[in-house]
Amino acid sequence: MADISRRNALKSLAGVSALGLAGCLGSIGGSSSGEGDGNGGGGSTSLAVGVPGSSTTTGQASQAFQRVVSEESETISWNTQETGGDPASIRQYDQGNLDAFTAGNFVLAQAMADQPPFEEQPVESLPYQGFMIATLHLHWMAVEGSGIETTDDLIGKNVWPLPPSWGLRQMTEAVLKNAGVWEDIEPNVVDADTGDIAGAIEEGRVDAIVAYGANYVNLPGWATEVDARAKLHSIEVTDQFKEGINKTAGTSFQEVDTYGWEQDVGSDTMGTWPSAFQFHFAKDMSVDVGYELAKLSHDHYEQVREGQPSYLDHSKFENMTDGYLPDAPVHPGVADFLKENDAWNDDWTRGEPQA
Repeated sequence: MADISRRNALKSLAGVSALGLAGCLGSIGGSSSGEGDGNGGGGSTSLAVGVPGSSTTTGQASQAFQRVVSEESETISWNTQETGGDPASIRQYDQGNLDAFTAGNFVLAQAMADQPPFEEQPVESLPYQGFMIATLHLHWMAVEGSGIETTDDLIGKNVWPLPPSWGLRQMTEAVLKNAGVWEDIEPNVVDADTGDIAGAIEEGRVDAIVAYGANYVNLPGWATEVDARAKLHSIEVTDQFKEGINKTAGTSFQEVDTYGWEQDVGSDTMGTWPSAFQFHFAKDMSVDVGYELAKLSHDHYEQVREGQPSYLDHSKFENMTDGYLPDAPVHPGVADFLKENDAWNDDWTRGEPQA
């Protein structure tokens, strides 16, 4: 059986290009073989799809794709469910509660290698790769009046490195550890959900945050609220922090043009550590369903963009596959769709059908 190799997970992740690198569980009502429940379409296959939250980039992408599936498919019901983070989605999938989910390559590799946050409670079952959703460009922003100008100034300040339940938080911690500053920053870390961070800044409890943009297009919903309610400025990334980024498997330092922020953040560029996010599909999702989902995203990406403008242009097959981990199997239905369109790379592995 083709499966994801734990010993090759981090090696695979490190090989992904910078371009391809792109964070309370609701009621779970999906079944890959059950009748549609009306929440995502009227089809005969109902899928419960885990996302970190409704205001996240991938959550908005899943909801937008759900509308397209509802409108265009006669056989599939796509039901977006909030889990609180991609580590939680991975655990829910392992427990049989999800049929698909969004997750970053970094945290998936952490799960495969039994690394944080899975070192004490490893998962046994992991899904197949589906297709790429977004490259997220993580970056630091400082609150006006904080006195923070560079990443060296973060020590001793109250910082928010994203919610503790997110894989992007685990990735940020790894960067800080590899930069040798996590022990100095950890005592002043502020833990808050995305819905609370704008208020925490207004109350003076936060001096700097990690934010992200998607695909050079926009910010997630929670960050647009911060943008509207707080005065921020970009932080210069020093050599020590760049080294920490480049030591972290699955990402590398990238300077990009500033985008997404409506306010003037004081810099035309920002230093980022990109992260790749994909849809991942259950091993027992049928070949036909996986094929149809890939075709729907390819044929109707413009409709998906009506709900999430940063959704990748899936008319270009490379945008569906740029984030693939080379040693991790691709869902057989998606693989068949790519092969049919001469977009398959023989270095990838077609997962074995389970249903």
